[in-house]
Amino acid sequence: MEKQAATVTLRDQAFEAIKKRIVSGEWHGGMFLSEKMLSELLGMSKTPIRSALDRLEMMGLVKLSPKQGVTVQEVSLKKILEIYELRLSLETFAVRRLTGKMDAGFFAGLDANLAKQAEAIEREDIIRYVELDRQFHAMIIAGLDNEEYTEVMSRIQDKFLLVVRTTFDRNKKRLAGSMEEHWQIRHALAGTDHELSVRLIQRHIEYVKKIML
Repeated sequence: MEKQAATVTLRDQAFEAIKKRIVSGEWHGGMFLSEKMLSELLGMSKTPIRSALDRLEMMGLVKLSPKQGVTVQEVSLKKILEIYELRLSLETFAVRRLTGKMDAGFFAGLDANLAKQAEAIEREDIIRYVELDRQFHAMIIAGLDNEEYTEVMSRIQDKFLLVVRTTFDRNKKRLAGSMEEHWQIRHALAGTDHELSVRLIQRHIEYVKKIML
């Protein structure tokens, strides 16, 4: 049992390490990843790495081929739009349900996240800001207290973050604009106007679509 638990831990460590490099843009679409290189980089055998790669392939972040090996998956425009539509549906539903219903603990979490966003912007740390952006939206979905919604959000976020990061790479001034929109969404959730919350989250997410098209 202990050996099995250790293997699971290594698999998860490999998964998170590889995913982080892909989502951050350090490993770009089309890049070849050999199992030998990953094994040496992460300091572990190929067994947990292969398990991690299988999981990453299911998420659409890598492509496994018997002939070509492992390559970082490029996100097509069609896939971007599909993810965009799913996220838009999920988050508009969430803010409509949550507006005016959340407690002080929920807003304390959002406020702490927003404070860290400001620090990341001050340092022009795009990778850190993108992760905080992810957390902000994940906290909103978590407010529904529905495991199925949380799981769906987690699954699409990694792919969507590749697109979000691109918008910030193209325009660093967008960082401040994004955080301001987060503040507006936070305050709308504390109010009673459900449709205002929906309009704000729509405008926020649609910015990414406008940049990518």
